[in-house]
Amino acid sequence: MPNDVLHGMKTFLALFLAAAPSLAAQAPESVLAPLVPKTSLVRLRAQGVEMTGRLIALTSGVATLHTESGNRTANLASVDSVWVRGHAAGTGAIVGMVSGTVLLGVFGALIAEGVCDSADCSGEWAKGALAGGVMGAAAGALLGAGIGALIPKWRLRFP
Repeated sequence: MPNDVLHGMKTFLALFLAAAPSLAAQAPESVLAPLVPKTSLVRLRAQGVEMTGRLIALTSGVATLHTESGNRTANLASVDSVWVRGHAAGTGAIVGMVSGTVLLGVFGALIAEGVCDSADCSGEWAKGALAGGVMGAAAGALLGAGIGALIPKWRLRFP
């Protein structure tokens, strides 16, 4: 039985290694192809020269960008990096969620503890912290995502 498992692993590794070079060779075009209909803002670097613009066409291994100085083309065989401009909404949502949870959680705990006048309310601060934390997480995530959507962020897509 161990020989069958070992043989299967060797076969998988051989197929993976055989497919890897062909996947890497197609990477710039496969990264850029879905972006053409969206006219996404991209940055290509080929042989030390960068060009930034809206991707308007992708034909026969050549990318055409509409830049500030007009249309420019880049041969994808010489492209060593592809960057796509997006936004920081996800990062903003995470930062906002954590901040909101902490701030409103502490505020909720203080309010619950301050409102409680009886001697048997020893766990009320935890309920207040939980309620405040949940509301803070939701509000902070929404606010953070909204702010992050306004912040441009370049993401490396190739290599």
